[in-house]
Amino acid sequence: MTITAYYSEDGEAPRFSTSKTRNAIACRLEYLNEGGANFIFSIVRLQTELPPLLRGKLLRLRKDLSHVQTTAEQVKSFRDNFKTLFPADCVVQHDLVRLENGLADSLNDAIDLVIRPSHRTHHYLPQNEPFGLLVTDMMPDAGHAMLEIKPKWLLQSSNAPADAKRCRTCALRAQRASQGKCTATDEQGSCPLDFVSEHEQDRRRAMDRATRESKLAHFLVGDAQPLFAILRDQQRFLDPHGVLRVAGADGIYNLCRAMTLRDCTLFVRSTARGIEARLGDLDFKHPEKLGRWKDIERRLIDEGWYTNAEAESMWRDETICRLSRNS
Repeated sequence: MTITAYYSEDGEAPRFSTSKTRNAIACRLEYLNEGGANFIFSIVRLQTELPPLLRGKLLRLRKDLSHVQTTAEQVKSFRDNFKTLFPADCVVQHDLVRLENGLADSLNDAIDLVIRPSHRTHHYLPQNEPFGLLVTDMMPDAGHAMLEIKPKWLLQSSNAPADAKRCRTCALRAQRASQGKCTATDEQGSCPLDFVSEHEQDRRRAMDRATRESKLAHFLVGDAQPLFAILRDQQRFLDPHGVLRVAGADGIYNLCRAMTLRDCTLFVRSTARGIEARLGDLDFKHPEKLGRWKDIERRLIDEGWYTNAEAESMWRDETICRLSRNS
């Protein structure tokens, strides 16, 4: 569903409103998608061309949930923690836009008419949030393809046993499978260590499982490797000791940054100009999750998930992880 909104660059900041003002440009805001923390709306022109600031952009609006940062905090967190780690053309960009009163109510009414995931039907926009974010649109051009992939842990956990036959991502996947659970990451059916393997056949195996689009797979195997390498090296630098040995405020802060980089999304799309790849979902993980992360790590170790020595009733021969294939 869509609503008509009016965009203006008069005043201190660009803004969207439901009321037409002088020099405002009419456009449609259309529900596109949502995650656990944000809604995504496409911006569609009406009679006139969109202004340059809106071209190639989507509108991201935070949800009214207690654990979600305000939009201003999200922008500051991104700029302070992640923006400078990667080349500008390798990350989804964020620009603040002001939201006038009444816009959230109109969008919430439109959201009510959308078929949404059942566990998110109680999620809405807050009425008192003054800002939204214009983010890079990574949807493909007409006739082209796109891919969302979770790189996850591109290095083994520093706390894993020396004789591990599963990396951290594959160990957690196996544990979830024993409980009948399967996340979108699990469905990728590949080992993150293959993404950055020095052997092209490993990378090819992983990317062919991630996408059937041969051009995207070829790009990920070759041209995307510098970006994967930066992501891997930052994970190593920010978390050198592992969650079970992290210490001090600085260590915990950097661990949270590393865990964010282990849960970000790589958006890859083909266009008439070529293939573009950007990292997104770089929302800072908060220290209150430290206890949960430690509990997960201890269980993966103590229950034998790293070593493929889990309880007999749940045991499955590991066939995906590169560590198992190379052992």
